[in-house]
Amino acid sequence: MNPLITDDNCARLLPHGQARAAGEAIDPLPAVRLFTPDTHVTWLLAALDPADGDTAWGLIDVGIGMRPACAM
Repeated sequence: MNPLITDDNCARLLPHGQARAAGEAIDPLPAVRLFTPDTHVTWLLAALDPADGDTAWGLIDVGIGMRPACAM
């Protein structure tokens, strides 16, 4: 099975996550876009948690024209 994000993607997301973990007040632009064409859902990932490498922060557009209330 293919990973959702590549090593290159992780390399772009991890510095933002490290800055968050260090307590820096950052507001990074999304670095990775995930898209599901069958449901039109898009994730824009901005940071990756350095503690586990599996938790990402970002935005989600569920394709219905409004922002949902969710925690990533």
